[in-house]
Amino acid sequence: MTAKNTTDATLPSALMGLLRDQGALHSADGASDGSWIVRRARGGPQFVLETPLEAFEYAIEVLVDIRLEAESAR
Repeated sequence: MTAKNTTDATLPSALMGLLRDQGALHSADGASDGSWIVRRARGGPQFVLETPLEAFEYAIEVLVDIRLEAESAR
């Protein structure tokens, strides 16, 4: 296993865990194949993120949404 493969596997896990712990995601469940099933709100749609790149893109979308919501609340 190379450092790149280790990073590819652990960074999405860290991002999804952080977003879940901060309340930005209702659930984020990782599978043994590296995919994720995420849900932003209870009762909201589930999304399957099949690759680390999809997990990164989803995390960025969530962070942008949080930022936009914070700015509009000012």
